[in-house]
Formats: sequence, structure tokens, C-alpha cells
Amino acid sequence: MNAFDKIRHATAEDLDQLVAMWAQYMRAHALNPAYRQLRHDALPTRRRVFHSLIEEATSTVFVIESGGGLDGMISCFLEENDPYFDPPRYVRIQTPFVRPDARRQGNLRRLLQAAFEWAREWEIEEVRLYTGADNMMANAVSEELGFEAIEIVRRRPLDRTEPDINWEDVLGE
Repeated sequence: MNAFDKIRHATAEDLDQLVAMWAQYMRAHALNPAYRQLRHDALPTRRRVFHSLIEEATSTVFVIESGGGLDGMISCFLEENDPYFDPPRYVRIQTPFVRPDARRQGNLRRLLQAAFEWAREWEIEEVRLYTGADNMMANAVSEELGFEAIEIVRRRPLDRTEPDINWEDVLGE
């Protein structure tokens, strides 16, 4: 860690850099089906999302700052669990990103540690880290850091001209 590096909560003054990092994140994961269909207003919309995460009491964006600007970010917010599962609330961690030239310096671990400490301040027992299913490096690092996969979300666009599935044929009934 450089003497100038520090982790802190993002502020409205960081919005331009946050959006720029998010755009870099989207480019890096452009082959992911969830990310390859960005809307024309994606950047200003994401700016508003970052602004609300910064301003809301139950969310935050941590950034790692060096002498040359922001090197990384991670978004955190409280989320209610399904009413039939414990814990009742958890902290959702998403958009973990460290600029390529700032990687392999422990920055992601430091951002995650800040997220863990923030979750403990809310007396939260569990954090959930969201990574793309196709992001092998992020998934390997996640497992190395003690995260376990609990679900996979699958996406299927619907073709309006496609006939409905005949479930009796599929299930053999």
C-alpha cells in the first residue's frame, strides 16, 4: 500500500470517476449476457444509482484513493432476505472493481474488509458478493476469500414468435 492510498466512503465529488470505472467494468465484462445490452442512457442512469448509494443511509460505495485518483470501488447496501430464510437482512456487495494497473496490491481485499466492517456496524451476520458467472478470476478469488456460491441466476430472452413450452411433453405427463 502506498502512503497516499486510503479507503473511504465515496462522495458526490467522486461521481465522474465512479461512472468512468463502471464503464471500464462494463467493457471488461461485455461478453456477459447481462451486460452486453446496455441502454443508451446507461451512464447517466448509473450515475444516479451511484449518487443514491452514496446519499442513502443504508448503502455506501467504498473507494480506494491514491495520489492519482480512484483505484477501485465496491458498492454495499442492506437487503432484506426472503421472509422464510435467516438472516433477515444481509449486505449485498456488488460492482467490485480495481483498475488493472492497481491490481495485485491487495486493493480488492482492502475494499472487501471495509465492506465487512460496514456490515458489522449494521449488526449484519452475512454478506453476499455478486460476481458474474463467467468471471472465472473473480469467482476463484471469491472462493479463496471464503465466499460460497449459493445460487446461479440464469437469463433467457423470450422470442414472441416462439410457441409456448408444452410442459406435459417436457415432464412426460
